[in-house]
Amino acid sequence: MSLDQMEEKFRTAYLAGERPDVADLINRAPEADRNELGRRIRMVLAEETPPDPAPETLVMAQAILRGEQPLIALRGSKGLTRDAVVHQLRETLDVPPDKEPRVAEYYHDLETGQLPLAGIRDRVFDALASALGVARSSLMLKGPGPSDRGAGAAVFARRAGPDDLGEQPIPLMSSPGEPDEVDDLFTGGPQ
Repeated sequence: MSLDQMEEKFRTAYLAGERPDVADLINRAPEADRNELGRRIRMVLAEETPPDPAPETLVMAQAILRGEQPLIALRGSKGLTRDAVVHQLRETLDVPPDKEPRVAEYYHDLETGQLPLAGIRDRVFDALASALGVARSSLMLKGPGPSDRGAGAAVFARRAGPDDLGEQPIPLMSSPGEPDEVDDLFTGGPQ
C-alpha cells in the first residue's frame, strides 16, 4: 500500500468517526516512510474537523464522568439485559452452551470493571461490540488500574498489548481445575 493510500485510509476512517490505530498503520509502512506517514497523519488531524462522537461513545464517556461503569450504561441505553449480552457473546465466541455460566462470570467482571483488560482476547472485544451493536473502536472499557485493582482507567478497546494498558493478564478462575477455553478467552491475552 502506498503512502497516499495509507493516508487516505486514515482520513476515511477518521472522518467516518472511527478511531484508527495510528501506531498500527505507521508500523505497516516501510521503515523509511514512517516519519512521512506520521507527518501526513498529523496534517489530516490539523486540517479536518473532528467528527461528532458516536452516540454510544457519548453514553460511555458520560457514565465514566459520573463515576459509573461504561458497559453497564451502554447496555442499558440499548435496552439489553445482561443475560442477552452473555448469550450473544457465548454464541459469537462459539463456546458450548454448558459454559455460558463461565462467560457470565467473566462478563460480570468486565462490565463492573474488575477484569484486567490486558488479558482479554481480541475475539472477545469483537464479539462484545457485535453483541452491543456498536463499532469496536467506540467501546470504552474500564478495568482495574495497574497499582490499585479497585481504581480503574478507561481505555478504548483497540488492539493493544499488556504494555499499552499498564497491566499484565491475571488468570481469574472461580472454578477449580485447569483453565478452559473460556478462561483463555478472558485471561489469555490480546492475540
